[in-house]
Amino acid sequence: MTRAVLVTRAPADCAELEARLRPAGLAVRPYPVLRLQEADDPAGWRAIRRLLVDPPGQPWLVIASPRAPERLVRQARGRSADALLDWPAAAVGASTAAAAARAGLRTALVGHGSGLGLARELIARLAPHDPVVLACGADRRPELPEALAAAGHQVYPVVVYAMQPTPVGELPPPGPELAAVVLTSPRSAGLYLEAVGGRPLPLPHWALGSTTRDAAAALGIDCRVPVSPTMESLAEELCRT
Repeated sequence: MTRAVLVTRAPADCAELEARLRPAGLAVRPYPVLRLQEADDPAGWRAIRRLLVDPPGQPWLVIASPRAPERLVRQARGRSADALLDWPAAAVGASTAAAAARAGLRTALVGHGSGLGLARELIARLAPHDPVVLACGADRRPELPEALAAAGHQVYPVVVYAMQPTPVGELPPPGPELAAVVLTSPRSAGLYLEAVGGRPLPLPHWALGSTTRDAAAALGIDCRVPVSPTMESLAEELCRT
């Protein structure tokens, strides 16, 4: 039987890792402890429409998740804010950039790593006081917008989706022949632990980055992290597990 890696994401979010693990004979077993829901952010969109009237400098879009682009485009068109879709976009990681391209956005910068890493790359390109619209989820890490704001750029967050806990009874069983567990966010670490009965599975655990690793450690889960916070690096480590 093929060994598998349990990943705390929905099947649609596991495609890149699955493709990288398949040549090594590893399968991905999605364990979606969070599920995607639409979100409405009237205040965020009002601020964006005011920005569209007379934007200072060259505004940018920033997208930190592949879940955001499709919903951003749909909501912008539904709110007569289409003009922002022509702005250059900065995306965290290749999968987010690919989602942005599918949605028809013009990705001008792809950050290979964390949101903070993307912020640093983007700040080097921005002119003083260029504003940024951050298309995001209801729960998001603060490092990216805080770094942009600290550099003098007005950040306009707009919530276009939300991730809600999946009831434990609706999760699939972890299944046999598992080689490892991948925790994909601090929030998912806690929900995973709850779903498996309060004790981590007796397997190597991996986190996508240090923030998730530290959150897992606080829950008693010992996690390793790849050399860099990318799917490519994670897959290389898993193939050696």
